[in-house]
Amino acid sequence: MVDFYDELTYETNPFPETHPDNLAALGRLFGVQTATAQQCRVLELGSATGGNIIPMAWSLPRSEFVGVELSAPQVEIGQRIIRQLAMPNIRLAVGDILELEPAVIGQFDYIIAHGVYSWAPTAVREKILQLAHDCLTPNGLAYISYNLLPGWRMRGSLRDLLLHATRPASGADAKYQAAIAALKRLQQALQGAEADSQRYMQKEIAYLLDAHPSYLLHEYLAAENNAFLFSEFLADAERHGLQYVCETDLHTLFDTTLGQSAQAALADIDDPLQHEQWMDFVRMRAFRKSLLCRADLPLEREIDIDVFTTFFFSASLRLQGEANLSNTQAAVFLTPDGSELNVSHPLSKAALLYLQAVHPYTPDFAELFAQAESRVREAGGANFAGERHELVSELFSLYSYRAVYGRLEPCVSRPGVPEYPQASALARLQAAEGWGSIATIRHQALSLDAFSRRLLQELDGTRTVAELAQHLNAAVLDGRLEIPGGKQSQTTGPGLEKEIGSNVKHLLDVFARHGLFSAAE
Repeated sequence: MVDFYDELTYETNPFPETHPDNLAALGRLFGVQTATAQQCRVLELGSATGGNIIPMAWSLPRSEFVGVELSAPQVEIGQRIIRQLAMPNIRLAVGDILELEPAVIGQFDYIIAHGVYSWAPTAVREKILQLAHDCLTPNGLAYISYNLLPGWRMRGSLRDLLLHATRPASGADAKYQAAIAALKRLQQALQGAEADSQRYMQKEIAYLLDAHPSYLLHEYLAAENNAFLFSEFLADAERHGLQYVCETDLHTLFDTTLGQSAQAALADIDDPLQHEQWMDFVRMRAFRKSLLCRADLPLEREIDIDVFTTFFFSASLRLQGEANLSNTQAAVFLTPDGSELNVSHPLSKAALLYLQAVHPYTPDFAELFAQAESRVREAGGANFAGERHELVSELFSLYSYRAVYGRLEPCVSRPGVPEYPQASALARLQAAEGWGSIATIRHQALSLDAFSRRLLQELDGTRTVAELAQHLNAAVLDGRLEIPGGKQSQTTGPGLEKEIGSNVKHLLDVFARHGLFSAAE
């Protein structure tokens, strides 16, 4: 069996949980005096084309970034982006993790290994842990993601099927086509199935049929794909002088998310790490994103909520319906992916409405509380307005689910579309290169279609909104561009112009809310 990294470019999107802003904030909650994202040194192992690390370097020009990737063709893609943007604070290099020497590459405040650990042989996994120990600064953090037992056994059965079905095929494209045919066959065979395991498989198949080809090939058909018990991962980390800090998905640390029966069954487990292991068993968890630090670094095992209130906050949420600020009736907020959040306390509802209004600007907690308190009083909820502790509690819960983001440094970018919109050079270049998504100011992936990709390329600060709409209207009329949805419009003349103008204004609002106009040229 072979891997396909040189044959098929891996789709590398930004992973918000790996951003130094996020890692620094998480470390502070557990008593680690982490380096600020504005001035730090970051190493990414398995950086592929740089889709994760390049946007970090672009937005943090005073920090230094190093990416190491085994595939030379993928590194060249990233290096081309870096050369065109003349970025002096990042270096992507072709390299084998096994050959990296701490004395040569130096010390880092943050080490990122996303999508590498489970997909590498034992020697490489050992080397990753060794590098984490030898190359971390005294207060540094290492992020490592990996497949987890027992939950991954369900996905593992699908890997078994795909390995069997693709045996006769040779090459990435042939393997992919054989895998898709096998998935469709199984999907058809499972129609109407009622068992929980079969329904789970149907959901996984639907996801894979819609996923980028690189994900299917590298996750399910790679030569290596290993899963571990959490306790096994901890033991390996401890052998290398490392200790566990937390998960980037903070809510998974609390058994209150499991229900009363599970809480009662696990109540007598005093060791917090054993407690986490048992929560994995209960959840049948399949994946972890763990933070490690050096074993000699003192940690606070209880989260310091006072530290949390020193953060700067943001949230990209949308209110569905109404939010009554005079009572505790739940209001529904929608996340960017359409998930629903029920928020009850008037202060929390008011705080989210304020964050929605000023996004991507990040107020500190004092400002957020003051704004929420004022809004609640004005709405007739004076008896709730002073309950600061309720806001802290619900805000932290939202943060633990990554519905609200907290950072150590403020983002002063304000919403709104400039008179002459100018997107960042990085966003324009990624659009010109045909990337399927670009990184937002929150280091999240914003998907692009042909129309939005073309619009981004035109945002060089030389045209007004009206002029942009006219320019794209001409491109649609002469057949050089399709309107959103991938189809030519059935309208013509003023109707078409109005439709394109509406699309342009909508997309510019989206770009503004995602901070694409905030990067300095």
